[in-house]
Amino acid sequence: MSSEVPPKARIESLYVLKALCSFLVVVVHTQFCAKGALTPLLGIATPCFLTITGFLLYSADAQREQYKALKWARKTFLLSLACNVLYLAFYLWDGAPLSRYGVEVLGLNLLTGHKISMHLWYLTAVWQGLLLLWLLRRYAPWLIRLAPLLYIIAYILRAYGKQLFPGVDADTLFIMRANAIVTALPFLATGYLVHQYQERILMHINVIACTIGMVLLAYAEYALRQWLGGSSIYFLTTWPMVVMLMLLCCRYKPFTLPVVGYIGRAHSANIYYFHILVLIYANRLVPEYAAWQAVLVFAGTLPISCLFNTIINGYRKAANRIKACQEARAGV
Repeated sequence: MSSEVPPKARIESLYVLKALCSFLVVVVHTQFCAKGALTPLLGIATPCFLTITGFLLYSADAQREQYKALKWARKTFLLSLACNVLYLAFYLWDGAPLSRYGVEVLGLNLLTGHKISMHLWYLTAVWQGLLLLWLLRRYAPWLIRLAPLLYIIAYILRAYGKQLFPGVDADTLFIMRANAIVTALPFLATGYLVHQYQERILMHINVIACTIGMVLLAYAEYALRQWLGGSSIYFLTTWPMVVMLMLLCCRYKPFTLPVVGYIGRAHSANIYYFHILVLIYANRLVPEYAAWQAVLVFAGTLPISCLFNTIINGYRKAANRIKACQEARAGV
């Protein structure tokens, strides 16, 4: 989605944030020597991706905004289908029994997005969340301001779901907390509101001090949860920390880092989609490097991302040429 932003309108710092979050996503699913120290930050990865999407969606032109929401929802739906087909083909080729993927499982996957490969719930939640945000913007715009409060439900389910619902199986609990309503919509709306009110907010806060404060609070909450015997990468401070990071990017829009910014712009989304493929082989081939597995998987996903981008760009060029030829013939 960020690739659609004209170069002059880009907020370069957002791409640095996306690159950081793509690495944190990989860390969540892999072994890494500093994983324990990064735990309070791991939970910002997916929320930041969602918040950036909501941020880029906002427009002063309501019709343009609603058009983008529907367009992005359609593209994400198609991307979700493509990724699920890819992972299904891979698992079957890798020896998974076909009986594992019956009609019921595939039907449920269209609703939840996690039955073939669990991390793909994100894509399903995004296109459904975009449709929900479109509905709110069209029929009840004032409700967008309340939508971020839904994160509280996701936080409670992630942090205390097992204690609150001991009789509910892990798969059902996952669906309850990782979906469009309590995860995607709150952060999409958050990004939307940050864009809408960024100038007003930045006039009244020291964004650097607030960001540092939120990070420290996250570590304090982590220490408290450890002491109480709880475990989760999501905290009450996750939402305000994401907001502060977005505002920090808005304050320092031109900030970028060589290579990192480019990875965030061109590869961060693909790293999320495809890193599980690399992880499967990393677990089989290089278990002795487990301490740095996250770095190996992150780097190993980049060639796949380059190949994917090449295919997509080639398809777009071919489609544009066909369209141009059709228009030329129609003009004649």
